[in-house]
Amino acid sequence: MQAARKVVAEGNVSANALREESAAWRAASGLGLAELLAGGSEARWHVRVGTFTLEAEVDPSVDPAFLEECRRDGRRVLITGGARPLIVGALQARRALEIDREGRVNAEVESFHIKATSEVTLQTAAAFIQLKAEEIELYGERVLTRARGLAKTLARMISLN
Repeated sequence: MQAARKVVAEGNVSANALREESAAWRAASGLGLAELLAGGSEARWHVRVGTFTLEAEVDPSVDPAFLEECRRDGRRVLITGGARPLIVGALQARRALEIDREGRVNAEVESFHIKATSEVTLQTAAAFIQLKAEEIELYGERVLTRARGLAKTLARMISLN
């Protein structure tokens, strides 16, 4: 492996040197950092470790959509060494909203801002709030507005059915 590193350091990267270094890395144990390359699947990704490319399997505990997000953002992933490299996670450099495997999000934040170019819909089984262009629609079996003080509606015109 030292010979391969010397060749790489001198800028004379040969295919044999890369294969030697790749084989040496695969035989090593422990964790390493890798860059995800395009063309991944739920089960396998091509990754770059240093100067060489490997095919790594994906641990079942890793969310495939998360890996695509990591590739898009340029985040590094953690892979195990050995004969069959395995992607076991990713380096997280900032906080993120967590979406669990059932699709639930729980968060406590100071403020929450969403900007959409065409529409935003918050929906449950039998009710929704939809914002489209210059229109807001509230729908439900029962729509309730509460105020401790004054409840105000400002409009040029009000129509009640």
